[in-house]
Order: sequence, then C-alpha cells, then structure tokens
Amino acid sequence: MASSGRFSPRGFVEAFRGGLLSRTLASAPFVGLLVAYMLTQFSEGMTQTALTWIAFRIRHDDVTLVGRIGMLQTLIPFLILIPVGILIDLLPREIFIAGINLFKGATYAIIPLLSLFEPIRTNSILVVVVGTALLSAGFAPAFNAAIPGFVPADRLKHANGWIQIAGQGGYFLGPLITAGLLLFFPAPWILFLSGGGFVLSAFLFALIVPPLRREGPRKKKPGPLSRTDGAGADGFPGGIVHSAGLLLRSPVLLMCAVLLMLFALFNAPMTMVFPLLSSEVFKTPPSFYALLSGAYFLGSFLGGIVLLGKRLPGHFSMIIAGMLVASGAVLLIPLLPWPWSGVFLLMVTGIGLSWAQPLVFSRIQQIVPGYALGRVLAVVMTLFLFSALIGIQGGTNFLHTHPVGNFLHLEGTVLLGISLGMFLLVTLFRARLS
Repeated sequence: MASSGRFSPRGFVEAFRGGLLSRTLASAPFVGLLVAYMLTQFSEGMTQTALTWIAFRIRHDDVTLVGRIGMLQTLIPFLILIPVGILIDLLPREIFIAGINLFKGATYAIIPLLSLFEPIRTNSILVVVVGTALLSAGFAPAFNAAIPGFVPADRLKHANGWIQIAGQGGYFLGPLITAGLLLFFPAPWILFLSGGGFVLSAFLFALIVPPLRREGPRKKKPGPLSRTDGAGADGFPGGIVHSAGLLLRSPVLLMCAVLLMLFALFNAPMTMVFPLLSSEVFKTPPSFYALLSGAYFLGSFLGGIVLLGKRLPGHFSMIIAGMLVASGAVLLIPLLPWPWSGVFLLMVTGIGLSWAQPLVFSRIQQIVPGYALGRVLAVVMTLFLFSALIGIQGGTNFLHTHPVGNFLHLEGTVLLGISLGMFLLVTLFRARLS
C-alpha cells in the first residue's frame, strides 16, 4: 500500500489510472474538450513552424521577419486582451472558442491561395499575422474559463494536468509532422493543412455541451469574491474596473498573477537560449539546438503527468518548488558543458517551470465566480504577456553583449532568490493564501 503523506510509484500509477478512468474526467464532454484542444495545439505547432520557415526564406535566411512576427503575436494580444475578456463573459464560451478557431483556419488558408498568383511578400504575411492576432487573442482565457463547466472544483488540478499533457503533446507533434511534410510540400500549403485542423477543432468545440451548470458565486466557502463585489457593473469600463478590483482585493489572485508573471519572465527568452547553447557552450552543430528545445518542451509535457499524482502539495507550494528545481538546473547548465547533460537539465527546467500555468489557472478557476472568470483570466494573462515582453526584450539586449552562460547564471540566480522569497511569503501568510 502506498504510504500517506509522500510520493510513491504505486500511488502515482494508481492516480494516473484513476485520473484517466474517473467518471468526472473520463466523461465524454471532457474527453471531447481534450481532443479539440490537442488538435488546436497541434495545428498551432504546424502553423508556427511553417510560418517561421516562410518568413525565414522571404528574407533570404535572415531572422528579422521571424522576430517581428513573434513580437506582433505577443504585443497585439497584450493591448486588447482586457476588453476581450468582457466579451468572453457575455458570450457562450465554447461557441466563442469555435469561432476563433474557424477564423484562424480560414485566415491562414489565405497564404497558400495567394502563393498561387504571386510570390508571398512580407506585407501579406504581416497582414495575416496582425489580423489573426487581433481576432484570436481571447482563445486562452476563454478556454480556461470554460473548464469549470466540465469538471467539479476538486478535480480542477488533475483536469489542468491533463490539459497540459494534451496541449504540450499536440504542440510538440506539430513541428515534427511539419518537418516531414516540408520534404514533400511547399511551406505555404502546410498552412492549408493546419488551417483544416483549426476548422475541425472549431466544430468539435461547437458540439461540446458542458455537463455542469454555469455557476454564480459558489455557496460553499465563497472567500473574498462574491456577487456584491461589483460584478453587476455593465459595459467595458465597469467590467475592467471590476476585474482590477477583484485582483487587488484578493491576496490569492494577486499571488496567482505574480507567479504567472515570473513564469513568463523566465520562460519567454528560452527560445533564444537554445541555439546559443548549442554553439557557445556545447560546441555542437547548429541543428543540436532542436534537440535542446525538444528536451525543454518534453519537460513541460512530463510536468503535466506529475500533476496527476495523489497528495500533491498546495498550488503555490508546488509552483515555488518547481521554480527552485528549475533555478538549480539552469545554474548547472553552463557548469556541465556536455551536450547530453544540457538535454537532461533543460528537461528538468521544463518540468519545474511547467507547473506554474496549470496550477495558477486551476486556483483561479476554483475561487472566481463563473460570471467574472473570463475577464479575470484576461487581466491575469495581460500581465503575463507584459512580463513576457519584458523577458524577450531584456533577454535579447543581454544576449547581444554577453555570453549565454552569463545569461543563465543571472537567470538562475535571480530565479533562486525570488523562489526563496516567495517560499518565505507563502509560509508566513499561509492562512491568507490558502
């Protein structure tokens, strides 16, 4: 028998099986939600890989356009996500998500159609990227706001673990399939195939009916959030003010926002680190960076599996523990200049950082009433994107003038210090943050 209070392999296997076969998580609607989300992420992985290749070749193997696309895809949602959050709470969330994916599928299909008449140009790519970023910014908060309609509150942690597995698995497979397809098809036509994946996922989302009734404030343990907090404010200004008020009045929500911002700050520059590690630290061929990147995202996938375990620590304790583990791994990477040690340590880093998003979302889903969940998630994700922009810009500036080893030493040391400070904060104010 698995001993109580500590992790055991047998308990993990039982939890894995139970999480898969339990009536609440193995119900047809939740499985349908997972399949639709995995297909969305798979299509997103294909799209981003093909789009990056097209942009790379348009500029004759220069990464300038690739960087501009990445910045637009981050900056535009940051600017508009808060008002979009109000719409998420006004419209049926599954239909809202389906509409976004249907639009993305149709929009990306424009690029291969244009390639039939003329070579693809920079302006054409940028118009599609901007239009897609504008009208699809609400997908993540809408999807996460819909999850409490499929699973009860006490199963949200496991549910978000499965969502992490499905999302990371789908996104990981997208580039692998695209790499094979590029041997047989021009890159623009891969966007046509990925667009078809978005359309199919849109139909799946539209057909799913949440088995649980959408709730107002929960009757049991409503905590700091209740319908008297100003949720009745109408219109965009009132909704935005109400969302900010919920964050400022709730220590738990503030801690969620801070932890998610820390995750974004340290996660966003990692894509720039992989090729530099390959060339500067491990002295391997440039192609080795793909293996380093794959190890990091494999860690994120494995991190979702860990969330299926029984008797896990509290949400905040587990996030901070993961950041501590990640900080140690990051500090070790430049000190152990062997390629396969880098692969292993990046996988460990991915595992440690991967718990922040699903656990933050599950905590928010537990305490925020359904009528305000979309707008609160939109505010939190706006802060997430703001932190990611700082991470990207700061990492770019630092890496232009310093070796990647120095960057990892700085990132690991700062993450270690912040994690220890957060651990002390959670320990001292456990009652207010529980």
